[in-house]
Amino acid sequence: MPRFRLPTRFLADTAAVVRSDERLILLFLLLLSVAALAVFLHYTTLLLEGLPDPLPTGLSGS
Repeated sequence: MPRFRLPTRFLADTAAVVRSDERLILLFLLLLSVAALAVFLHYTTLLLEGLPDPLPTGLSGS
């Protein structure tokens, strides 16, 4: 019965598959998604600040 051993050689080979240019593309996409999130949050806060204030509960007429 063969022993179970970790596939360290396989893991080393898969780490070499991701090349530096692919890492650069992934970094660019990460920075682009962070920038898109910042723009989304900025315009969301502008939209929410532009909404009228709700009526106070004491002045509702009842």
